[in-house]
Amino acid sequence: MDTQTVLLVFVAVGLDGLAGLAGGVLSERWLQRRLPALVAFAAGTLLSAVFLEVLPEAVEARGNAAFAWAFASFVALALMEWALGDHHHDAECAAGHAHGHHHAHPSVPTLPGALLASDALHNVGDGAAVAAAFLVSPEAGFATAFAVIVHELPQEVGDYALLRAAGWTRARSLVALGAVQLTAAVGAAGVLLGTRYLPSLQGTVLAIAGGSFLYIGAVDLLPELRRGPDSRQRVVGFLCGLLLIGGLHFAERFTGGHG
Repeated sequence: MDTQTVLLVFVAVGLDGLAGLAGGVLSERWLQRRLPALVAFAAGTLLSAVFLEVLPEAVEARGNAAFAWAFASFVALALMEWALGDHHHDAECAAGHAHGHHHAHPSVPTLPGALLASDALHNVGDGAAVAAAFLVSPEAGFATAFAVIVHELPQEVGDYALLRAAGWTRARSLVALGAVQLTAAVGAAGVLLGTRYLPSLQGTVLAIAGGSFLYIGAVDLLPELRRGPDSRQRVVGFLCGLLLIGGLHFAERFTGGHG
């Protein structure tokens, strides 16, 4: 792990942190217009990174045990998302209500403290995932960071709307969400330090990350390809994501680079 990798990780985590301020900057109308193609592109890049970069690297380091770790990670993330599902749904509804769309407005049962704690836990995992991907290659790292940011945008807009609905001012809401985003750096630092001082952990970390990426790409992002009238635009975005990471991967192999 060199200095450049560490720098790239924290640049990517910093960009992810800016997504926490999306609620005060981006409109729901803009997200509805631009997000479908971005989500499809993110799904393509993330799934390519999983199967071409992350999982092969994990198997090389851990052997067949990597598949067990990846499966455990996939199941754990599914259970966690189901447990937090009401919060995510409320956030999306609140975002739509805040911008005048016809969503049922939640009764705001989520206390601001619980909302921010849930967001912080989620961000720790995001930071760890981004760091693990950069341990494989810059391409896998950027693909993962992009997918994480795109995946977070609607949730962050919803979180902002929920805080405002709970009576928080715009400034207080943005400061709180910005502070919570810093927990992503904790997750990233944990992975970087752990694999530096215990190199044997790297294969396990990559396997866990691979299972998480597979869940995010296949369960959270890929179904978006089937929603809405602009399916052709989504399919093109998805194929562009596949071709980008796939092309970079095979170019590296052809030139004798990483992997």
